[in-house]
Amino acid sequence: MVLDVRVGDVLRLRRKHPCGGFDWDVVRVGADIGLRCRECGRRVLMDRPTLRRRARELLERGPALDPAIEAALNGGAPPASDAAE
Repeated sequence: MVLDVRVGDVLRLRRKHPCGGFDWDVVRVGADIGLRCRECGRRVLMDRPTLRRRARELLERGPALDPAIEAALNGGAPPASDAAE
């Protein structure tokens, strides 16, 4: 299963950062996920399996992707915004 994160998401991790913050902004998506601490601004790279284990919850969702990409990720179903119309 692919970890579904996008640039702009806000994640809460299980462990506290040394500065005391739990919340992180996703700033890079690829083989590794780039995170920036919302408390102190420190940036780290974390591989996907480690992030999957350490993530507790998704607090905010980043901006939407291209509708064609969203459809491919949802198994060919139209994006949620089109389905409501």
